[in-house]
Amino acid sequence: MRWLPLWLLAGCASVASIADPPLGQLARWQSASPAEIAAEPLDCPPGHVACPPLYSRKAEACMSLAMGRRAAGAACPPVADFLRCAADSYAAARSLSPSQRLADGEAQARLCLAEHATPGDARSDLALAARAAAEAPPERAALLGARAALAATRPGAGTAGERCAALRAGLRLAPADSREAADLARRRATLPECGDHP
Repeated sequence: MRWLPLWLLAGCASVASIADPPLGQLARWQSASPAEIAAEPLDCPPGHVACPPLYSRKAEACMSLAMGRRAAGAACPPVADFLRCAADSYAAARSLSPSQRLADGEAQARLCLAEHATPGDARSDLALAARAAAEAPPERAALLGARAALAATRPGAGTAGERCAALRAGLRLAPADSREAADLARRRATLPECGDHP
């Protein structure tokens, strides 16, 4: 192991900050609060060894702050604060070190962002949420994908053809007897242009 990471493991944040700023930032974040991490800018040089864990920590900190505001039983917080930070940081972390956990986080963050946007403005986040959902843990992938598809069937979310395509995808993904399956069935009744067998 290189000598500089040994300083990091030893907790020498001040030394690492001078010698290697990204490693110094990672050392500081070992004991920083989510609010402190979310508030600190992150600009990691491409290819640096500290980038994947830095973006992952940033994503988890922002997601923690966002979801900490949820009401009991709610899937998303009542405001979009910190959700963009979480979504973008998860995406950055996944681009450097793909993992199912990070994909799950990005999908959830983008679904909640879409909930706070108009259907038209939510299209980009929903498309990215669907892609991330497909790489989430198997026990979560179908559910997250169905939620993304359901949101993409809202009025104003796209053309009739696009909404029907989203409905078909959602119906294939939604676990049987899930709330998402029931919601998609109800949405189907509002889309007669999709036909009896969308």
